Amino acid sequence: MINQRSDHRESARPRPPVSPHQALATFEEVDIRCELRSRPHRPPNYEAEHRALAVLATEMAENPRNMLQKLALMAVDLCRADTAGISILEGDVFRWESLAGVFASRRNNTMPRQASPCGVCIEQNSTQLMYLADRCFPALLSEPRFVEALLVPFHYHGEPVGTVWIVAHNYERKFDREDERVVRTLACFAAAGWQLWKAYKTEAESNRNKDEFVAMLGHELRNPLAAILNAGDVLHKLGIEDPDAMQAVDIVARQAQHLSRMVDDLVDLSRIAHGKLTLHKERVELRVVIDHAVETTRAQIERRQHRISVKCPAEPIILDADPVRLSQLLSNLLDNAAKYTPNGGEISAAAELADDRVNITIGDTGIGIPKDQIDSIFELFTQLRGSQMTTSRGLGMGLALVRTLADLHGGAVEVVSAGPGQGSLFTVRLPISAKSSARNQPKPTTKPSVEPTVGRRILVVEDNEDIAESLGTLLAMDGHTVSIAQDGAVALDMLLTFDPEVVLLDIGLPGMDGYQVARRMRAKTGRSNLVIVALSGYGEERHRRQSIEAGCDDHLVKPVKPDFLRSFLARVGAASERS
Repeated sequence: MINQRSDHRESARPRPPVSPHQALATFEEVDIRCELRSRPHRPPNYEAEHRALAVLATEMAENPRNMLQKLALMAVDLCRADTAGISILEGDVFRWESLAGVFASRRNNTMPRQASPCGVCIEQNSTQLMYLADRCFPALLSEPRFVEALLVPFHYHGEPVGTVWIVAHNYERKFDREDERVVRTLACFAAAGWQLWKAYKTEAESNRNKDEFVAMLGHELRNPLAAILNAGDVLHKLGIEDPDAMQAVDIVARQAQHLSRMVDDLVDLSRIAHGKLTLHKERVELRVVIDHAVETTRAQIERRQHRISVKCPAEPIILDADPVRLSQLLSNLLDNAAKYTPNGGEISAAAELADDRVNITIGDTGIGIPKDQIDSIFELFTQLRGSQMTTSRGLGMGLALVRTLADLHGGAVEVVSAGPGQGSLFTVRLPISAKSSARNQPKPTTKPSVEPTVGRRILVVEDNEDIAESLGTLLAMDGHTVSIAQDGAVALDMLLTFDPEVVLLDIGLPGMDGYQVARRMRAKTGRSNLVIVALSGYGEERHRRQSIEAGCDDHLVKPVKPDFLRSFLARVGAASERS
């Protein structure tokens, strides 16, 4: 632990300027991290923060190359900093990947690792707060001076690879714990944005390395997404009266859902590449699946004022298919149609029998596809060249997943278009199930009615403070009694002192992981009615199996949508009462 000097006391502030020609100081003399604990901190501005996160989510989805620069701009605004930046470690030097504020013109400059405060941040893998750091790091000498600098590391595969930092160039601005919280949140986005952009630059690398990266990226994005979805739901339940603020909350919710779908696509493509994606087929009625897919994309369709028509034969069409994956396939096509059709356009969904197959068509009056790009449109990371609808661009994953899911169902997908401005028509051809009598038809799928949830005693075990607090607030607003533990040892103590009925247990805890905690909980209590639910960014079958083997009753994949969690807890409560 670095000793703190007494001359850093708050009572000594504001300090007079120190000459740039002053002799070098030791790191202990510029390190003022201890002041973060003693300084009063400003109240959070959640509305401004959620507006900023909505912008970042949009930028990540549509223009990941520019996301890190946008993040630096947001850091200046949210923390009232004079300069903000993102430094990435490349060998033995740091490169200023993004800069905003006073020193924005120095973007892409480099600094030796040993000569930069970022080197200390990386080595100690912790937040740093420094005062007049140029006394210890002369390479920072400049006008105006770096009076206070707050630095937070971000990670790749668990190792720090860069920092997000903010700087005050005046002696009055003092960073506090709220600034640290905001920068830590931005660091999560920096990690995801940097990793996402790196995927483009490393596309030529081997498929194995790319697939591992994609799987890790999907997992890393789930934690910030969980916090955003929880916080958005809390704000909705509070009933904000300001229409501008509510619009910002809605933007956050929409973009978080969009980003969540992108994460799911990333993870699915990684599973497919490794041969790990399996279908859970059952007899399903096609019209039910089509209606579900339309409902999934309805918000985007209505927001763009599209007209949509659905046409299916009167006689039910029965398929042997995975209803979740088939709905995902059709949702991706409908989402694609809505994305590339100008406001007020038309979208159609139809099904037609053709011998032992069914042809499902999704048509639109959108921007169309140039003939020279038809053959490549289903390739991974492929986007339309020359498209004017740049705000709608994604990562080029949706159609690649559509083709793969169609193949897995024993079918195929194709597209025709008369060219730019002439719309597109996608056709999915799938085998139908052998004809059967009415008594063998699948039961109609209806949404189960969920009775109001009875309040439960719920222990949330989560080391991510934002997720823990937002989830705890959400549950408390739903009428539950909630306690939070941020590590396994505290959770085991609270098993006796709090006596929970349900434990929502993060698997990726530091030190004692969730599997170990679950085993010890089962050993510590003989209660058969204690429900332990694993929460994880990983959702493959082996991860679910590990959770069950450790003593968990279920395994939910982050981010868990608030409405799904409510339904899940209602079912848990009903089952508990019956037992």
